[in-house]
Amino acid sequence: MAAKTGIICRGTPQRSWQRVGVLVATLVVVACLRCRTSFALQPSRQSRIAMRAEGGESGAAGASAVQRYFEAWNRRDMDAACSEFADDCVYEDTQYAGAFTGKVALENHLYKVADALPPTFRFCVDEIADAGNLVGVQWHVENDGVALPFTRGCSMYRVDPGTGKLVSGFDVPEPAPFKPGSASLSILSLASKLIAEPIRAIPLVMWVAYVTIVFFSNGILPGPDLTQFDPRTWKEVFELSLNFWLISPLLSLPFAPVLHPGLEGIFNLLLAWAALFAGFLADGRPGRPQGSMLPTVIGMQFLTNAFYLPYLVNRSSEPMSKGAVYQEDLDPLESQISESRALGPVLAIVGVGAVLWGLWARPEFGDLPTRWASLLTLLSGDRLGTSFVVDLVFFAFFQGWLVDDDLKRRGVAPEEAGTLRAVAKFVPFLGLCAYFVLRPALPLRKQAGESSIAVP
Repeated sequence: MAAKTGIICRGTPQRSWQRVGVLVATLVVVACLRCRTSFALQPSRQSRIAMRAEGGESGAAGASAVQRYFEAWNRRDMDAACSEFADDCVYEDTQYAGAFTGKVALENHLYKVADALPPTFRFCVDEIADAGNLVGVQWHVENDGVALPFTRGCSMYRVDPGTGKLVSGFDVPEPAPFKPGSASLSILSLASKLIAEPIRAIPLVMWVAYVTIVFFSNGILPGPDLTQFDPRTWKEVFELSLNFWLISPLLSLPFAPVLHPGLEGIFNLLLAWAALFAGFLADGRPGRPQGSMLPTVIGMQFLTNAFYLPYLVNRSSEPMSKGAVYQEDLDPLESQISESRALGPVLAIVGVGAVLWGLWARPEFGDLPTRWASLLTLLSGDRLGTSFVVDLVFFAFFQGWLVDDDLKRRGVAPEEAGTLRAVAKFVPFLGLCAYFVLRPALPLRKQAGESSIAVP
């Protein structure tokens, strides 16, 4: 996570969108302070450490292992943190319904938690009690050196006296009325990303506005809102779906409905544009905290920006320091789709064809001025059609938000990409089609002589 500590320190950001991002993130953090998960701790300067060395050498070894675990966790060095645990360890947090059994499960969990928290979060020890094979810790949480309310807790660790490894951990944060588990982790992840990158507040705010206006408003867009279940709207959805990518009318299939060609053109251009984001599937390769991007791209075929904008808010940024990403790091199916040079040209044909269809298909709708006037009349009373126009505007604004990280995956600094980057970001639809043809390919690991270890 490309977090910048300075953003959340005492200085006030100068740009308005930064202030909005910090404000939104702060509100989210306050809302989820009682929803914590398994964390390691770092002793603060004011902490009181009480050591009772009742277990001799095994006790000292156990306390040392716990302290190393604390220190590694607050460095976000999860490899070092997990090295203090036995392979068959069991870690339980009372905020979760079940325990994490085995080092692999614990490691996966800790990496998710690390991605969810800004680097200024520190877990400070108030007391350590060493009872030989058991080590107890009382702690609290600080953000940028300021103690947070409702964030105290205790942890208990059991030590293998033979190896000095931790065989179990048990966390008891301040009580919550329910088991928030991964839900609280998702909220903390969102908060930390907004703090580190306040610009994420833009798609978040736009998503709220989009859902409110498109689905639930009355009077802003024409027609009834979603809750009124207008039969005409659902009939229009069904008929447009039958003409998906204009296949049915082009083949003159008997079930193909006759709709305004302008509306069909807008709808199919929107679908082609939504499918185009499949070129960024490497953003959700295995090992990335946000998981696969494929469900988002599939969802965009149905609800477009209702899926895309939340993904922009929640995804993890791509740091240059991670090194190269290889085609083998991707899911094989997703690699074939996103890295195909045919993706851009095929969808460009569909999108441009949809525009041409709207301009000249179905001659019974008259010449260009006539059909343009009839399309405007249709849209003035059609909720679905106007929502498609809103979607196109949003896609034009946000289509370039994944380009810089895609260049980083390919070993290209965004500021060095020049014209290719500008075209991908600022030329609606066709610019992104061209980018997927001209961008550098992800290297093959076997050609680079690297091992098969994936880069998350």
